[in-house]
This record gives sequence, structure tokens and C-alpha cells, in this order.
Amino acid sequence: MQNKYLPVYDVIVVGGGPAGLIAASSAAALGAKTLLLEKTYRIGAKLLLTGGGRCNITNNAEQNEFINAFGKNGNFLYSSFSAFSNTDLIAFLDHYGVPTRIDPDGKVFPENDQALSVLSALRKYAEENHVRILHNSEVETLTFSEEDEQKVTGVKLTNNSTFPAKTIIIATGGLSYPQTGSTGAGYKLAQQCGHTITPLLPGLVPLESNAKFIKDLQGLTLKNINISVLIDGKVATSQIGDLLFTHFGVSGPKILILSHIAVNALSQGKTVDISINLKPQYANEFSMQLQSELTSAGPRTLWQYLEIVLPRTLAPVIANMCYEIKTKTCASLNKNEVAKVTSLFTNFIVPITKPRPIEEATITCGGVNLNEINPQTLQSHKNSAMYFCGEVLDLAAITGGFNLQEAFSTGYLAGLSAAKYTKAGNIKNI
Repeated sequence: MQNKYLPVYDVIVVGGGPAGLIAASSAAALGAKTLLLEKTYRIGAKLLLTGGGRCNITNNAEQNEFINAFGKNGNFLYSSFSAFSNTDLIAFLDHYGVPTRIDPDGKVFPENDQALSVLSALRKYAEENHVRILHNSEVETLTFSEEDEQKVTGVKLTNNSTFPAKTIIIATGGLSYPQTGSTGAGYKLAQQCGHTITPLLPGLVPLESNAKFIKDLQGLTLKNINISVLIDGKVATSQIGDLLFTHFGVSGPKILILSHIAVNALSQGKTVDISINLKPQYANEFSMQLQSELTSAGPRTLWQYLEIVLPRTLAPVIANMCYEIKTKTCASLNKNEVAKVTSLFTNFIVPITKPRPIEEATITCGGVNLNEINPQTLQSHKNSAMYFCGEVLDLAAITGGFNLQEAFSTGYLAGLSAAKYTKAGNIKNI
């Protein structure tokens, strides 16, 4: 039986990241009595890590580009992005004294490059609307009505405290960066009220390789190369940019962008390779260019030529891959031998064995099944008292500020919807 002396909140938000903070505040701005529960000692821990502390809050892209950035699940976000767009976020931050700037690639950062200033704005928004925030408050389970086992009535903490509520918003994040509190607790809460969880995979993550040459190339950055993901030997997608060799495999912004295709293929038992074209500017003409350079090199050996034209650590790796001809003079190489060298320059293969652990990923792919959520309100189809927002949902985009905007947009819409569901009042301007 519910303790009649406990205050009943209109909205309880579980999780104090960007999605949870803005959800709690937007609900409270409608007059809803709102409680935010954060399991760690501080709110916004993961937000402070974004963009290396600089906080790539959003992107200057049009709405259709935001939708496309989330792939097959992007259409789910039309209502969220309409409720709180990138321009709304920029205006919101400016209102709280955090001017922003747009970089040439469309990424939007706070002008001072300080994630803490963004968190401060969110905190002010919460304070102005009288959101009650409890730190070190980990939710263990949902509570249900004794009369109706399907009716959610509140939450129970690990310290056995209980808080009754009319609605619950789950904003617990995913599994990446568990040190910030993202440990997957929200998935368990979702399952308690009947939700299914699509498979959880690391997103925007470096990739591991078992190639013997990886350790020899550790620390090498290749710039402006063509990077292709091969699935069972066929090109699935490509990007031009930089690639970093690490002690375990490959990383860099472009690898992170391409990683979701590699990770999905690996999860299906398919063979994945990264193909590197060191000379993308020559397109299909590189063989002729190489033949010309080798002819000009004349008496130099292939080994000597490679030392001149390739990075210091890459030259011996390539040379060992054509060991039988590396001591031949460049001018004496026949057509087939030139073709082999050409292939190593334009199709240097790095076999991929697995992604780095999900704990090291930037985001979590998978989550609460979107078919079970109303995209117009973010209310659960399984339980009318439940709402979901942020990374706990099966939503994941490429880098560039899209994922953080999704957290803000879905959080804002979930907060409004939950408050309106409780008939709490009229929205205030922010």
C-alpha cells in the first residue's frame, strides 16, 4: 500500500544527463512538480566529456540532414526535432549567457569551448523552474499498484527509499562511458514495464585488428586517404579523411563514422576489412603515375623508393609485403610487379576482428524498441505512465553534434508530454 504521507510527484526523471536535465526542466516549466534522480554525485558528467570537453552541442544542418544522420530510425525524430530544434538550442544557450559559434564543418560549440558553461545553463534552467535534484540516488526498480500490477506508481531506490509519481521519464543513457553513470540501468527499467531492447552494440568506436603489422604502425596518422569498409570482400561504404593506427587497430574521426557498418557486419558473422587507398587523388590513373615514378627512379631499389615516398613506419611494412621484389631496381620491375605495388598503395588491407568494448564507445547503438514508443510524445505504448528520451532509445547517429541534439530534443519533448499528461499547467517561455 502506498504511503499516503509521501509527496506524489507529477514527473520523476531518472538520469541527470543532458536529456534528463532538459526533460525535468521542461516538465517543471509547465508547472509539474518534478524530481530528478541522479545515481552519481553530480549531474551532466558525460556532457562534460563531449568534444574533448569543448562540447559539440549540435550541428548547423537542416532538419532533413539530422533525420538522415540517424539512418533507418531517423524518421522517428521528426516530432522531437520540431519541438526543440538546433536553432532552439542555440537560442536557449544564448538566453542563459552561453553564446555559440559554428565551425566550417557545421559543428556548433559554445564560444568559450567549455562544456561546463552548457551544463551551467541547464542547471540554471532547472533551478528557475524549481526542479528538485537528488544526487547519489540510484533507482533499483519501478513500483507498481497493488490493485493493478501493470500500473507504474513510482520508483524505489537502492537505499529502499520510494518516490511516488504520476509519470516516469527514463533518461539513463546507454552503456558507453560507465564511469559517468551510464551502466544500462534504464534498459532493465524499460523491461520491467514490458519493453523489448534491440541488441546493444558499440557506436562511434575504434576497431581492432589482428594484423601482425599493427604494432609496427602504432602512432602513424595517414591524412587525406580513402578509407573503405569491405564486407565479405565487397565495398560497403567509403570516406576520405584521416586514419590513426593504434596499438590495437585503427581509429580517427572517419573510422568512428564508418564503425557502425563494420560493427553490424561483425555481429552477423561477416568478414570485415578496412581498405586504404593512399593515393585517392589519382583515381584509376595511379598505375600509370607509379610506372612513371618507378621509371624515373631508375637504379634505385623498390625498397629505397618506398622509403622516399612513404611514411617512415609504413615503408618497411609495404616492402615486406612485396619481399621477393623489394631489392629489384625500380626500372626492372615488370608489369605484374608494378601492379602488385599499385595494389598495396591503393588497396592496403587491414583485417578487422572486433570493435573496442562498448564501455569505450562514444555512444550505444540499440536500446528501447522504437516501435513501442509514440514518436509524437515519447510516451510508452506499453505503459502510459512511462516516457523515454536520449541514448536509452534505439537511436544513434554519426559524429558532428547530432547525438547530443537528439538528447536535448527528445528530453524536451518527453518533459512537455509527461507534464501535459498530468494536466499540470501551461508552458512558460524559456
